[in-house]
Amino acid sequence: MMRLLTVSLCLMLSACGYHLMGMGRGVVPADVQVVRVIGAGDDERFISSLMAYMRDNASYSVIGGASDKQADAELHVSQLSESLASITFDASGIATVDRMTLSGEMSLWRDDAQIWRSDSITAYEDVDVSGGPTTIESAKTRIRSDLETQWMRQAWLKLSSGF
Repeated sequence: MMRLLTVSLCLMLSACGYHLMGMGRGVVPADVQVVRVIGAGDDERFISSLMAYMRDNASYSVIGGASDKQADAELHVSQLSESLASITFDASGIATVDRMTLSGEMSLWRDDAQIWRSDSITAYEDVDVSGGPTTIESAKTRIRSDLETQWMRQAWLKLSSGF
């Protein structure tokens, strides 16, 4: 009876795709050896950080958009945007907490045909804005860096799991 329960549990875990999360090539076809990352906008530093993150985790080569090397597929990062909105106010109506959000999408292309597209990928964190301007700007800079890391992790999980 115990053996049957153990086998059933293992089958349930494999059936829901849980074992695939963050493992394997995900949506990247098995014969793809080089993926070119192309970013929208002027944030080259972010795209470079994303490529470094992917290089640390991928089983294929990752190159930038300006590289002369031939790529088997292209990963497009698009609609990357940052927003800041007040979400909490004190009794006099002055904002005390802002929510900083980083969102965007990715799509994988091969031979000029889209083979996969992510849903919107969003990372957010709250900023206490009750301090002085220097404190607030310092917090926003730190949080922007944290949001980029969170976004890259979420993007990698979507890409590598196929979900």
